[in-house]
Amino acid sequence: MPLTDGPSETVMGDIVFGRKGDTVYGGKTVNYGSAPPPAARPVPARGTILLLSANADDQRQLALDQERRAIDQEVAHSRAAGRLDVRTADALRLDDLQRVLLRHRPVLAHFSGHGHPRDGIQVVGRDGWPRSVPPRALRDLFAILGEGLRCVVLNACHTDEQAEAIAAHVPCVVGMRRQVFDDTAILFATGFYRGLADGRSFRTSFELARNGLDLHDAPDPDVPRLIARAGAADRPLVDLR
Repeated sequence: MPLTDGPSETVMGDIVFGRKGDTVYGGKTVNYGSAPPPAARPVPARGTILLLSANADDQRQLALDQERRAIDQEVAHSRAAGRLDVRTADALRLDDLQRVLLRHRPVLAHFSGHGHPRDGIQVVGRDGWPRSVPPRALRDLFAILGEGLRCVVLNACHTDEQAEAIAAHVPCVVGMRRQVFDDTAILFATGFYRGLADGRSFRTSFELARNGLDLHDAPDPDVPRLIARAGAADRPLVDLR
């Protein structure tokens, strides 16, 4: 059966196209729903990667600064250094989400922090304690402000379901199926942005990141998951040709 337009996902190296029982690479079939709008084109000029992070006072402290540094270094020393700007929003609160997306209008939004299996990503409340971002509200926020946004990365534990919801409005989304350890999160981010900043496609960059986990013998290399619209995973973030 020919592949039809629709969301797709990378699962254990396979790209899954369509959500109506369409044929999948690897001989699998899925049933995901209606076809979305066409995938966006690569960034033509300068684009912003927005790094969002949160770690409330009472939570296990993550090495978020190391993850930010790794991403910034990969972009700064790449062929895309003059085409991509890296901006940060730390100690993220609920009120900050709309503000930073409106201000920076990123082509890629990357969240680092904690995630909850039921309640999704967690930010910092006004009292310094963790506050969950309602999954439906986050999905709707990207529907409202998703113009020009090429990819969302939820580099936090248990964000797979939230990534599924966001994928209805953003061409490429990365989520984590289960718990993800600090070292694994940093290694994955390093490889993913190394590929993107070299002009590689989202799919190649994702596979490069997964290979980096294998090279370093990181635990659970199958935790990251890429969900993409048909054709979107084969496009670069920045066209360097």
